[in-house]
Amino acid sequence: MDNTGPSPQIVRFGIFEADLQTGELHKNGHKVPLQGQPFQVFAILLQHPGELVTREELRLKIWPEDTFVDFDHGLNTAITKIRIALGDSAENPRFVETMPRRGYRFIAPLEGHPGPKPDTALPVPKRWSKFATNWAWLAVGSAALILVCTAALLRLVRRPTEQSSFAVEVVPLVAMEGKQGWPAFSPDGKQVAFAEYEGPRPGIYTTLLGGEKPLQLTENPRDLRPAWSPDGQQIAFVRYESDAERSIFTIPALGGSEHRLYTGLQTDYGDCDGMDWSPDGKAVVFPEQKSGGLSYSHISVLSITNLSAKPLTSPTPGEGDCEPAFSPDGVKVAFVRGVAGGGFGDLFVTSISGGEPRRLTFGNSAGTFAWTPDGREIVFASLLSGIESLWRVSASGGTSRPVQEVGGVASRPSISRRGNYLVYQQAIRNDNIWRINLKDEKHATGGPMRALSSRGFNYRPSFSPDGKKVAFDSDRLGYGDIWVCDSDGSN
Repeated sequence: MDNTGPSPQIVRFGIFEADLQTGELHKNGHKVPLQGQPFQVFAILLQHPGELVTREELRLKIWPEDTFVDFDHGLNTAITKIRIALGDSAENPRFVETMPRRGYRFIAPLEGHPGPKPDTALPVPKRWSKFATNWAWLAVGSAALILVCTAALLRLVRRPTEQSSFAVEVVPLVAMEGKQGWPAFSPDGKQVAFAEYEGPRPGIYTTLLGGEKPLQLTENPRDLRPAWSPDGQQIAFVRYESDAERSIFTIPALGGSEHRLYTGLQTDYGDCDGMDWSPDGKAVVFPEQKSGGLSYSHISVLSITNLSAKPLTSPTPGEGDCEPAFSPDGVKVAFVRGVAGGGFGDLFVTSISGGEPRRLTFGNSAGTFAWTPDGREIVFASLLSGIESLWRVSASGGTSRPVQEVGGVASRPSISRRGNYLVYQQAIRNDNIWRINLKDEKHATGGPMRALSSRGFNYRPSFSPDGKKVAFDSDRLGYGDIWVCDSDGSN
C-alpha cells in the first residue's frame, strides 16, 4: 500500500463529508456518530480510495500489540459501525467493500480522486429492501430466535444489581430455512410471533414455546414486525407496500382476513418501523414521517376506534424517533431517538400525554428494546460491549448494565408479561465446509465440492490422522460446539 503524498483533511463523497483532522463525519450537514477506532479505520480507507487495505495493515496502524487477541472483534465491530453510519450493506456495498480474509476497500468516488475500478462498482440496492440491508451490520446468513430460561430473567427483573448465580440454558426457538426475526411474545407468554423473510415461505408466523410447527399467517415477503394485541386475539404487522410506502395491518392470531389500519411513507431513520399496542388495546404507537427525503420521523398514536393519528414526540429536523413501546401500565412510551439514516440512537421515555421526554442512554448506544413486566427496567440491544448484545437500564435513568446470560450477537428482545421468558434474535452466519481432492500437493483433480452444508457458522475443519473423520466448530444450535463427521460430510 503506497503511503506517499499528503492526504486531504476534508474528504467528500456523495452527501457525506469526513474531517480527518477532527475525526467527524457529516451527512447533508448533520453530524453522524462515528468516533474512536471506527473513525480511525474509516480514515485509513478514505486515504487509500479504491485500494485494498489489509487487516494486518489496519492492526499495525491502530491496534497496539498488547490488544492483538481482541483485534478480530475490534476490527469487525469498527467496520460494522462504519456501515451503520453510512447506511451501507455488506452484501451490496456502495462505500466499503469486504475482501474476504484479506481486508477492505473504499469503493465510492471521492471528490478530487479518480473513481474505483469498474469491477468494484457494485449495484445500489433497491430502497424497499432497506430492512434487509440494515441487517448487514448484524451478520451474513441465517438468524435464529433464542430463548433464555426463567431463572435468568427473574434474576434480571427482581435483583438488577446482582450477578446471576443460576445456570442458564439458551436454546433455539425455531429452525427454518431463510431468516427469521422480530420476535414478539403473546400476552400469555405461551406463543411467539415472528417474521420469516429471504426464505421459501416468507410471511408472519406464530409458534408455541413447546416447539410445535409454526403457524403461517401471511405469505408476503414484505411483512415484518409483528405485535400482539393485549387480548392475544390479533397481531399487527408492517407491510412494505412499495419503495416509498408501508402500511400497518392486523390479522387474527389464528389466521383469517387482514385489516388495514394505516398507510404512510417509509421512514428515513435506519431500521425504524416498530410499533406497539397500548395495554388497553385502544391505540397503537408507531413512527410516522410526513415528507420524503432525509427528514425526520416522530412517534404517533393511532386510535384503533377511528384510525386517526396524532403526534406524540417532536424531534428536531435530522433526527428520527423509532421503535416505540408502551410501558406495562400504559402511562409511558419509550422510544429510540437518533440521527436520520443511522442505525442506533438513544433511549428516551415520555408520558403518553406528551411533554419533554427523559433520556436514558447516551452516545448513540441503544437499539431495539423491551420493557420488563414490572416496568422498572428496559432491556435493549447495544454495541457497548463491542458486539451487539443485550443491556439493561432503569426506566428512570442510571447506569446501563450488560445482560450477562446472553452471548453472541443479540438484538430485538421481547419479554413475556407472564411466564418470565425473554426471547431475542441472534444472528448466525451460514458458512459451509468445502473439500478439494488433490492429485498431488499442488494440483487438484477437480473443483471444490461442498462437503458440509448446514445452518450456522461452520469453520476450522480438521482431518483426523487417518483421514476418515473431520472435526469442526459450529454454532448451528445457537451456541458454539465441536462436531465430528465423516470425511464426506455425512454422519
